[in-house]
Amino acid sequence: MKTTEKPTLQTFHIEGVRHIAPEYAYEEIINGNTVIIDVREKDEIDLEYIPMDNVLYHPLSKILDRLEYISKDQSIIVACPLGVRSTKVANLLNQQGYPDVANLDGGLMMWKQKGLPFIINNLSPQRGCSCGCKPTKSNDSCC
Repeated sequence: MKTTEKPTLQTFHIEGVRHIAPEYAYEEIINGNTVIIDVREKDEIDLEYIPMDNVLYHPLSKILDRLEYISKDQSIIVACPLGVRSTKVANLLNQQGYPDVANLDGGLMMWKQKGLPFIINNLSPQRGCSCGCKPTKSNDSCC
């Protein structure tokens, strides 16, 4: 992987964590050389995601429980919205003996800005009232 010792697209950094620019990360994924581990929470993933087969979802809140499911025999790029959570997880993976880990420099925000594959679900929040009921097609509210 073509990585740097310091990020160029984000300010948050932990010494020892390598960073990879979104366009290089995309090349690695297309070539089948790596996986992305997206550490966002489920509600974030439900709203938007990278539509590629080799993207794994292991939320930060459960990452310690998921380590046994993350192979050390692969290159790993860790991603989150801005690169902060992913830098922390990349650091954790380094400490756990994963040999080839990098943070997605600038996070998914930069991934999207570079025009790389990304799907945003147009989920409009369901409107209702405080009683918990749901509106019908003919009404916007129930009460």
